[in-house]
Amino acid sequence: MIKKEEIIIMTKLAIYDKKYGETDKRVNDLYYRDYVYRKNFYVRLSAALGCVVLFGFYIANMLLSGEVDFFEMDYTNLVIDMGIFVGVVMLAFTLIGSHIATKEFKEIKNRLVGYFSLIKQLEELKNPTIKEDNDDDSDTYQDSHREGLRSRNGSDAETTRSDN
Repeated sequence: MIKKEEIIIMTKLAIYDKKYGETDKRVNDLYYRDYVYRKNFYVRLSAALGCVVLFGFYIANMLLSGEVDFFEMDYTNLVIDMGIFVGVVMLAFTLIGSHIATKEFKEIKNRLVGYFSLIKQLEELKNPTIKEDNDDDSDTYQDSHREGLRSRNGSDAETTRSDN
């Protein structure tokens, strides 16, 4: 017979799976640096393209307003100014993007710790003997890390504790 506590836990797990499950499990397969790098790559690329477009508008404005002749422009200084501008903007966006990606990664890992602790509670409710075996292994973050490694390797090749 299913207990009320089991239904509550299964409902919480189902809500988590529907709301965050797919993305959190994909992020769990990545290392911290890989996640931040991927996020920052798109941020940097977007910032650089945006700067180039803005700089193009700036040059078009100078040419169309008649301030500068196309053949008399100082392209060396223009390229240096553009490089400095793009570099500063990319640095700023990298710092902001790294902060945001780090925060997202930590939130996802914390949600996964809660998810795996709910699974552990459900297993303990279904089989009370598991609780006695798991008293020594109460670190749910390590459990979630092991799950991530198993899903990355596709097998249980990693050393795990044996149930008695």
